[in-house]
Amino acid sequence: MKFTPTIMEQRAKDIVPYPPKDLPSTAQPLSSSKASRPIAETNPPPPLDSPPPRRTQIFGTNLSLERPPVSTYDDNPVFDERGAAAYLGLSQECLKKWRQRNQGPDYIQYGPGGTVRYELSALMAFRATHRVKVGAKR
Repeated sequence: MKFTPTIMEQRAKDIVPYPPKDLPSTAQPLSSSKASRPIAETNPPPPLDSPPPRRTQIFGTNLSLERPPVSTYDDNPVFDERGAAAYLGLSQECLKKWRQRNQGPDYIQYGPGGTVRYELSALMAFRATHRVKVGAKR
């Protein structure tokens, strides 16, 4: 089987297969100095009678931010009671009873009798401490 180098390998060695098969045989290959020039130099300038490019004006009020943007990446999200129960594989009632008995995973409560939230790191730590190792003595 004959090994044929890829186009990328040929370009890395400054070997450019010219003339391409789809060009007429009168086409001359470019010299290495012309091949290394950017394409923008070889394109003809736009005709003088063409209209100027359309510009959209953006007002300054749209460019300034009142507050800095909030990061969309949260490495420690919080879960409500239903989400935390689903993550741990328990019922919501079980988590509620554990909170009443000062058991279960650590949680955040906003005010007395307020909403309860569980951090992902607390749920992961709670689950890791209750992992049973097979073959280990209890």
